[in-house]
Amino acid sequence: MVEVKGDDRTNDDSKTKLKLGSKWADKAGDKYFYFMVFENSKIEGSLLIDEFIDTIKEL
Repeated sequence: MVEVKGDDRTNDDSKTKLKLGSKWADKAGDKYFYFMVFENSKIEGSLLIDEFIDTIKEL
């Protein structure tokens, strides 16, 4: 699952969603992933677009 966020969404709500998404991916199994992606700024645990593309290439 990929959740694309606007750079103005680096708030507590996004931090909570990131934690929930990560827990979902952990419980869903090895074939499931959760990524929160920002264009220019990010929160801890999320990715920028370029980082996301590199990560997908490695899967």
